[in-house]
Amino acid sequence: MPKVRSYKPEAYEQALAFRRRGFTYTEIAKICSVSRGTVSNWLKNEPFSKIVAKDNKKQAVAQNTKRLALINKARVAERKHQYSEITRLAEVEFKNYRSSPLFIAGLTLYMTAGDQENPRLIRLSGSRPQLHKLFIRFLTGYLGVQKASIRFWLLLYPDLDEVACMKHWCQKTTLSPAQFYKNQVITGRAGKETLHFGVGNTIVGSTLLKKKLQTWLMLLDKDLNKWTLVICYNSMYENR
Repeated sequence: MPKVRSYKPEAYEQALAFRRRGFTYTEIAKICSVSRGTVSNWLKNEPFSKIVAKDNKKQAVAQNTKRLALINKARVAERKHQYSEITRLAEVEFKNYRSSPLFIAGLTLYMTAGDQENPRLIRLSGSRPQLHKLFIRFLTGYLGVQKASIRFWLLLYPDLDEVACMKHWCQKTTLSPAQFYKNQVITGRAGKETLHFGVGNTIVGSTLLKKKLQTWLMLLDKDLNKWTLVICYNSMYENR
């Protein structure tokens, strides 16, 4: 039996009893009103205590695994709920916004020059600054994006002046240099006048906003298909 010092002998016996029941050093220390170090000194050489430690470790791993699984399940459920809500809201907003020329222009622009693959990123690419400026108006006006949170970067040829190109794009889009990511330089030479200032990329990072935008694009595509059918039908009727 290890030296119990000034502690009551029953505290040591109590510690042994709780350890046999699978309690941890920290739990025993609180119950017996002693330090964890004292409990460790009492029990570290007890063979059964080492077995309890291994069992507790296995249980902790199993509990952590179960806890992580529950957390992941809750995250997935919450994400599904968010997607459902953002889709429902997008459908309502589309009905309200569909008569706006800027709204339709922004969607049409993204349909032709926007990233469709990355679910976490809204990105419009193009060499015409006025189109980026229009898209920025769309982002702030309909998706509720704060202008300061918009990011931008340029795809440049090596013979272009990066500083001059950035100045040009900042003036045309009204974005600040602080909103630029690191620009990318590709090999080759600019052979077209439209590429004298590189290709701009307007970026907003948001999974939920991308989901809303994709919903709007899907609804616009349905409308376009309906309009196409109506035009074709009217054309056929007139040609009879």
